[in-house]
Amino acid sequence: MRKLAVILGAAAAVLTLWGTPALSDSPTAQVKSILDQVLTIQNNPALAGPAHEKERARAVREIIRRSFDFDRMAKTSLGPVYDRLGPGQRREFTDTFSYLFQDSYTRMVLNFLKQETVKYLKESRNNEEARVKTSLVRTNETIPVDYLMRAAAQGWLLYDVIVDGVSILDNYRSQFAQVIRGQSFESLLNKMKTQRRAVQ
Repeated sequence: MRKLAVILGAAAAVLTLWGTPALSDSPTAQVKSILDQVLTIQNNPALAGPAHEKERARAVREIIRRSFDFDRMAKTSLGPVYDRLGPGQRREFTDTFSYLFQDSYTRMVLNFLKQETVKYLKESRNNEEARVKTSLVRTNETIPVDYLMRAAAQGWLLYDVIVDGVSILDNYRSQFAQVIRGQSFESLLNKMKTQRRAVQ
């Protein structure tokens, strides 16, 4: 019992070590903070191994939850369809999209990012938006990863990640549009809700 308390305490400590960044922090500093937090969790001996996968996932998911702009992502992923939805439909879609994205991105981080070296290459800004170019250096490959961000009251928020030239948000938009064209928005939302129940 004491061992479990120590492990859970370590996971909680990781989440509280870093507060929400001030907007005065640069977009690059924000991306670095996010990745440092994730790597700390992934390489924490107290959270190592299959037995602690749920604790790691919970900690990583919390970082993702507070780092992404899910309202913008949900709206962009639907394109013009979003503007035709009522307030209740928008809320339901955004909530479902947010949950599924957090689950999917958490699993990707846990499976993919551990001891790689991250190189921070270039930052560009356009008014209240920014792009942070990085590369993920692995043993036999270097993968370009760009982070798209916007300025918010609580700091810089991510709204897309482009891995080796492929936009995560563009992938969602393409898949959603295909389902809506072939069936309907309601069908898309029902599929997403079914998927959410399956992973909860």
